[in-house]
Amino acid sequence: MERGPVFLCVVIFFVGLGDAVLRDLPAPCTANHAPVCGENGQTYDNVCLARSVGIGIAYQGKCNCACPKVKMPVCGYNGITYDNACLAKCDLVSFTPGACSL
Repeated sequence: MERGPVFLCVVIFFVGLGDAVLRDLPAPCTANHAPVCGENGQTYDNVCLARSVGIGIAYQGKCNCACPKVKMPVCGYNGITYDNACLAKCDLVSFTPGACSL
């Protein structure tokens, strides 16, 4: 059973569509930090990131985040000590237990 012609047709098909496929891909988002609150209640680092997953923008800035006033410090990857994990999550920051060291 010969498979060469079928493979060749598939390759030609995709090679021929290369430019069209690339034009239809969304542009990559930048890493700038300009938080927006999505219509789903989640904070995104910027408008592009929210729209890239199909979420509309509710308003500029971080979403209101209701966190308990419990003091259980965590160290955010950004070097900021948060009073608790909830506050770090509201800023979309990963963290480790305990305050950041100076």
